[in-house]
Amino acid sequence: MSEHDVNTRIDESAVWSDFCDRLKAAGEQILAAAPDDAFDRAEGLRYLSRLTHHFLRSSIDEADPATATLGSSSPKIGLDNPDYVYTGARLSSRYEYQLSGRMGDAAMLGIGLYSGALGTPKGLLCDAYLSSDEFERNADGSFEVTFSREERPGNWIQMGEETNSLNIRQTLLRRAEQTPASFTLARLDGQEGPAPLDPVQFCQTLDRVGAMVGGVVGQFLGWTASFQSHQHEVRALAPELLAVAQGDPNTSYNYSYWEITEDEAFVLEMTPPPCDYWNLQIGNHWLESLDYMHRTTHVNHETAVAESDGSVRIVIAGRDPGCANWLDTAGHQRGALALRYVGAKREPTLPTSRVVPIADLA
Repeated sequence: MSEHDVNTRIDESAVWSDFCDRLKAAGEQILAAAPDDAFDRAEGLRYLSRLTHHFLRSSIDEADPATATLGSSSPKIGLDNPDYVYTGARLSSRYEYQLSGRMGDAAMLGIGLYSGALGTPKGLLCDAYLSSDEFERNADGSFEVTFSREERPGNWIQMGEETNSLNIRQTLLRRAEQTPASFTLARLDGQEGPAPLDPVQFCQTLDRVGAMVGGVVGQFLGWTASFQSHQHEVRALAPELLAVAQGDPNTSYNYSYWEITEDEAFVLEMTPPPCDYWNLQIGNHWLESLDYMHRTTHVNHETAVAESDGSVRIVIAGRDPGCANWLDTAGHQRGALALRYVGAKREPTLPTSRVVPIADLA
């Protein structure tokens, strides 16, 4: 795009109009796929506004890999894990970085380097991944990890030629009560301040964000449709969906979709295999986690109440049935479900499930 073309698009407001047209199309895509319910439709439009806010911020204010800027917020997308605190940054394989941190109350850390992006034909690809049980830490829980193309002493993760992002997952088993890990990121080859705004680059960013928002909406509507095809049955994530949204390679991802009335409960029974971590959560139709800081919308291997034989029964309902492991639907009649196992020592047996009247649970 030439400077003249950029000036013309800015002067004629074409770049902004094109961006708004893409958002409008994404909104129409959401409403076309929404349940016939004002609550779900409004959540869908809120979902679009959250995606737009996130990708604008991360692509404009936190996008320069030369500044080594850590972002501490993450969109509610693809059933984000309530036990995970997500931290990320834009990287470039032209530079070398050092991540310094302290574990805090985190039970585990997963540090991943990625290329590509969600909502694009290539997808998000995991280039390298390092878990906290694989790197050395000091007695006080502090640590340092280097990211570079060439090997470095100590804790090191090799960047690929196309590596463009860092994503850190820290696991807090009782998130509302615990102190998260803390991090700083710095360039080893000299820190730089942000460059002045480049009009050409800004126009390209708006075009890219508009396309990315629409791409992400379409990508995860495909996930929802896949889960709805096996409603009330938990299955492993389809390989073709996982291939373009790679997360933690140590995790087994399993999903379902549920729909119940105010007098019904969705009951799952499972016997988790020996593993480093597991959790089961519910989310809305748009694959957003629910309000896990104020309601119980998930359980994990520490918070779940198990039977003497190690089995766990989880009850999903709109009101408290007086059972252990009740997950509150938070006013939702339908939504998705995720079951994760990290470091499972054997192939997990997926839960059995059924929908029953709440009155029958007593």
